[in-house]
Amino acid sequence: MLAKDRVSREPTSRWLRWECPTTLASFSLRAPPLNARRLLTPPPRRRPRCTPVAAMADVSERTLQLSVLVAFASGVLLGWQANRLRRRYLDWRKRRLQDKLAATQKKLDLA
Repeated sequence: MLAKDRVSREPTSRWLRWECPTTLASFSLRAPPLNARRLLTPPPRRRPRCTPVAAMADVSERTLQLSVLVAFASGVLLGWQANRLRRRYLDWRKRRLQDKLAATQKKLDLA
């Protein structure tokens, strides 16, 4: 017997008793929600405030070169500092593990 047949034959099924409040009559008697028009219409098209051509025309060549140079220099500086931090962490971890190993070997020698 299929599960579909079993559900349709049950007299106490929720769907057969029509207790669900979303019946066809309840939809037809309700007024549409206040935001129905807003949900159905697409958003208005907005003109961009500045076009890319106009924005690039305002920047001089020298300012552009300087900003690229500053961005590159800050990236190099940040990478250098990050690598220093990474090396310090790795050295600390190596020292800690070596100290643990020495302590464990000492315990094994005494045992």
